[in-house]
Amino acid sequence: MECRPASSMRSELAVLLLLAVSGAAGLATANVAITATMFVGGITTWLFLTLPDYLKAARDAKTAAGEPAKQEQEQKQQVDGKKAEAGGLPSPESVLALIRKRRSIFPKDYNGHKVAHEQIKLLIEAANWAPTHGQTEPWRFVVLEGGSKKAMEELTMELCRTRLPADKAAKTMEKLEKKRDSTWGKVSCYIAICCKRQAKPDKLMPEWEEMAATSAAAQNMWLMSTALGLAAYWTSWQEVAREAPEMKQLLGLAPEDRVLGFFTVGLAEPERVEGYRAARGPAADKVTWRD
Repeated sequence: MECRPASSMRSELAVLLLLAVSGAAGLATANVAITATMFVGGITTWLFLTLPDYLKAARDAKTAAGEPAKQEQEQKQQVDGKKAEAGGLPSPESVLALIRKRRSIFPKDYNGHKVAHEQIKLLIEAANWAPTHGQTEPWRFVVLEGGSKKAMEELTMELCRTRLPADKAAKTMEKLEKKRDSTWGKVSCYIAICCKRQAKPDKLMPEWEEMAATSAAAQNMWLMSTALGLAAYWTSWQEVAREAPEMKQLLGLAPEDRVLGFFTVGLAEPERVEGYRAARGPAADKVTWRD
């Protein structure tokens, strides 16, 4: 229950008392002037003593009613602030940790489980934000799963069998048949890493720049695969098959386009991944500072 302020109660009692006195005086004397004077005095007392209390009480009530809304707004601002903070740039330490965590995980260590399309789409989205001179965005990717994956593998073996010198073909085929029977089946998908020679009709950039941009896109894809806990490996593939006209036709490329290899994607058990070690020589040995 709401308590009335003591000052408000006193003011109301004073008004009631004056009105009662004015009424009694008017009745006793039958004097209209006295009655009017006492009534005006009561009204004046109410205006100066009771009305301010009522106004203050109304303001307090409005403030009290608005307090939950204010608290809710403050909480929303805090949540929005946290979201903005969470959606900001990662720390330099976390970026470097991700880069240093990247590994080439070979298909022999994949467990054969399927990688979700949503994750593959994230790889492609990451690749799409690579730097590109002239905004040509020359990278192109072809995701090979199921029948198309098998078709690419069979085409590779056929090209190696028919295009290599006999002695080299025999050794290569022996190696590929072992991979076909043991490791290729563990790969969830291949992502062909392709470079469009002229991605925009009005711009023909130097080929090395376009290939560098495509390589940067592949690195973005690799870092995202690390963040997602996927197993990935960029293989240059068999040279005789990689850029053969038949392979470009399979991938839907023009003759002048380039194939920079295949990005194998799969899943591996954590203990397998942890078994991969990497080392780099000191960065200081590979840089020269000049004023």
